[in-house]
Amino acid sequence: MNCCLANKFFFLVFLIASLFSGGYVYAENTKKDYTDNNASKIAIFYPQAKEPYNSIYQNIIAGSIDAADKNKQTMSIEKFIIRKDFNAEQIAQDLEQKHINKVIVLGRSGWKLAKQLSKFTSDSQTKKFQVVSGALPISPNGVSGISLITDPAYLFGYLNQVAPDVKNIHVAYSNKSAWLIELAKTAAQEKGLTLNLQKVSDTAQAITFYQDLFASDVSNKDAIWLPFDRISSHDKITLPLILEKAWAKEVVVFSSKPSHAKRGALFSTYPDNFALGKHLFTMVHELEQQPEQKNFAALKSMLLAVNLRTAAHLGLKYSSEQQQLFKLTFPQ
Repeated sequence: MNCCLANKFFFLVFLIASLFSGGYVYAENTKKDYTDNNASKIAIFYPQAKEPYNSIYQNIIAGSIDAADKNKQTMSIEKFIIRKDFNAEQIAQDLEQKHINKVIVLGRSGWKLAKQLSKFTSDSQTKKFQVVSGALPISPNGVSGISLITDPAYLFGYLNQVAPDVKNIHVAYSNKSAWLIELAKTAAQEKGLTLNLQKVSDTAQAITFYQDLFASDVSNKDAIWLPFDRISSHDKITLPLILEKAWAKEVVVFSSKPSHAKRGALFSTYPDNFALGKHLFTMVHELEQQPEQKNFAALKSMLLAVNLRTAAHLGLKYSSEQQQLFKLTFPQ
């Protein structure tokens, strides 16, 4: 009975402590020696998650730690698990007490925390915290960070590798993807590709665009790009139609969404999480030099997934050296 009461007591103490912890749990330091008071500190907040998401967060954090270890300055990183009901005021106070002004946040809860921390300013109206957000397919929204949405320049570079005959790229997109299309215009011009763009407001308009496209004289010089866009690239409506018609017409389909290569697109990309962590570290470190600057980027650290069955159907063949660059191939 005494043992049972003791367990209940310690659980109650933990529960009370959690309620006043600002909505996060201290995870661990990444270095053993913190005797250098001049060490520059970075906090990383990430959600508690089941697999495979927990491993994704840990790989991103490992990349940031690796970048910190290789930095010329003395750097230290502290990890915190953030809950959905976090208290931004309390977290800000704790960060100030720890003399931490550089923060990396991961996931949706982290992004919400970034928006809150960006509101804290000093007496001189400069921002108290330099915050970057990652591990979320975000669009430019006033928060510095790196989106999980692939930079079109890298997508088009992969396209040249796996389907070099393609000269025309057709894409339907909604307003949410407009920022990505601006990047795509520049990338296409640099790589000698022609973009056929159609802005749509709903999935029905996207379907009409693609039906008209397949009814035209498309060839192996044409490709369809599916951006990370729920309206124009709907997984249950638009994607099946496009894959079916493209297979019949032998037209290349490539996608910004990782799962689409498995479903039949010629290729898609997925994040290199370790490299992403390194880029997030670099970004938050650079923001310290220009604290009022907003820095946002599409994903530039990614891996390539290729559907070899689709490639064979399209008459595309790859050397063993080329296939070594494919991090995932389907069917597995």
